[in-house]
Amino acid sequence: MHRREFIVRGAAAGAGAIALSRCGGSSPGTPTSAAAAAVPGSSLNAIPGHMDTRFTRLVGCRLPIQNAGMGGVGSAELAVAVARAGGLGMVPSNIEAPQGEGVVGVNFLVPDGYDLDAIAAAAKTARVVEFFYAGPEREPVTAAHDAGALVSWQVGSRDEARAAVDAGCDLIVAQGIEAGGHVRGKERLDVLLPQVRKVVGETPVVAAGGIATAERVAALMQAGADAVRVGTRFVVAPECDAHPGYVKALLAARGAQDTALTEQFNEGWPNAPHRVLASALRAAKKKGWHRVTPPSSRVAGPVDFMALYAGEGVGDVRRVEPAADIVKDLMRLLA
Repeated sequence: MHRREFIVRGAAAGAGAIALSRCGGSSPGTPTSAAAAAVPGSSLNAIPGHMDTRFTRLVGCRLPIQNAGMGGVGSAELAVAVARAGGLGMVPSNIEAPQGEGVVGVNFLVPDGYDLDAIAAAAKTARVVEFFYAGPEREPVTAAHDAGALVSWQVGSRDEARAAVDAGCDLIVAQGIEAGGHVRGKERLDVLLPQVRKVVGETPVVAAGGIATAERVAALMQAGADAVRVGTRFVVAPECDAHPGYVKALLAARGAQDTALTEQFNEGWPNAPHRVLASALRAAKKKGWHRVTPPSSRVAGPVDFMALYAGEGVGDVRRVEPAADIVKDLMRLLA
């Protein structure tokens, strides 16, 4: 499968309780688009369990968490489950954002440029439009804003974060090199997060990369994140469309040592590092497999050699459980 087809199907990735009313340690930011003034489903804020951060206040969800879009295996069912649990549910760009099910957004991979019509169409139904794998530019941000959505950009460096703010983005996702799927930057999240936090002012920052435990979530929130973005752990949720063999392989992994950063799965998309299970990389090299799309439940036959994307937190992915239970567990140390 070539990069264009993959993009059409959607994009790839403290031990004690802490108080979130601090909003990341400083005063709330001012929304940077007209979309920020209207919060669809604002009745969610009346439901017990609302955690107050710049992210939840801007986006309109109850909890500071979003799932990754996960092209090829992401689904409307997963996004709805995360949204119903109080987070921001995300779908890849080939799936229309579900309506009336909490707060949902759409993820676009844009290394080849932008389909402004598709962005505008998605922005009419999604609360958030998220971009990844290109340097931030104003044109797609404006297209999403004009159609009524907030805009998020996933970045891998301080310079990209600054460029995203300059382009008018409402949120920034800071992705550490620990992330599964395609990886933009070269810094570990603990290094990148304070760098991004320093240059984006009051813009909400979502931490991403290898996040799979409540303890890690709490530590990142304490370090200045306004929310977290989680991928690998949601792949094993029954609402996700991942192949059973993919799920089994994730559950068998013991830790970060069982992942590898590679460019093996590069058909139609060269020079784009990505993190996968090391076992999949070995099998792909033996078979000569280079396709970028991970295996969905519709794939027939073995999948051990396919792009089994996984973040460094995979060792903490220990069982199949509903998305709502994953959200609850990851948020349990926040108060």
